[in-house]
Amino acid sequence: MNFDGDDEEARRRRRDADEEERHYWESLEDEKRAEEEREAEKRDAAIETMETWFFEEFEDPQVEMPRDSEEQTFIYPWGGPFEASDVLHGQFSHEYAEDVIAGAVERIERDGTTEWAPTTGGDFYEHPDPEPDVEVEASTREELTVQILERLSKLEAAIAAMPGQPGNIGHNAPPDEIGLPPYGEDDAADIQTAIAETRTELAQTDPDPAQLATLSRRFDGWGHKLGAWLAKKGDLAVDEFIKNGVKLVTWGGAVALFGELAHGLLTLAQHLLARF
Repeated sequence: MNFDGDDEEARRRRRDADEEERHYWESLEDEKRAEEEREAEKRDAAIETMETWFFEEFEDPQVEMPRDSEEQTFIYPWGGPFEASDVLHGQFSHEYAEDVIAGAVERIERDGTTEWAPTTGGDFYEHPDPEPDVEVEASTREELTVQILERLSKLEAAIAAMPGQPGNIGHNAPPDEIGLPPYGEDDAADIQTAIAETRTELAQTDPDPAQLATLSRRFDGWGHKLGAWLAKKGDLAVDEFIKNGVKLVTWGGAVALFGELAHGLLTLAQHLLARF
């Protein structure tokens, strides 16, 4: 019997089986790498698609947005600021996975910008009204200026009538659950200063839109602070302040005037910017 031949045949079969198994596992690895490469290519293509779309719709605010001279922040009269994560999720969450969108956000924000302004040709740009002729434009600016000046005078009168914090509110301070109104002597002085600055700016031949927008934000801030306090206190505040001889209509009227002034100043700023 040829035992050597049988051994050789067995070794050959084992080698063939080992080689077949090695090829099998290598083919699996090759398929896995190919699939990973395809997924990476799909991911890169998706990120590039989102990045291209984003920069068609948005741009760095330094390109066009005016700057708040007081707070050194950008003003967004045509919408914004926008964040890449918010708009990409809104636009592409039905199409791409969360991690792919996160990759696009990371690429878009790679230079450190995280707040964006709308491009003039994009869908997110809040277009100003069509540019009027010179006479209409002058009339619109004059009307806005007159309205703002009238509201400044009304606010000045309301501020003079507002009692401020105790002890200006009479002998009895409001109970703890009502709290003090967010308005005192320092606030009154700051508001009077803002009123004077607004009148000075409106008297300029060419008022600065950025300065008007800054003033708008200041009046809006005072209005929100006072309005939130009144809303929070509700009927209990009304009862207590009437008891203390304070007319709540004065507080409510001031809140309305703050809001109207903020809106009027921002509208005028947008109107002036639309000329450029």
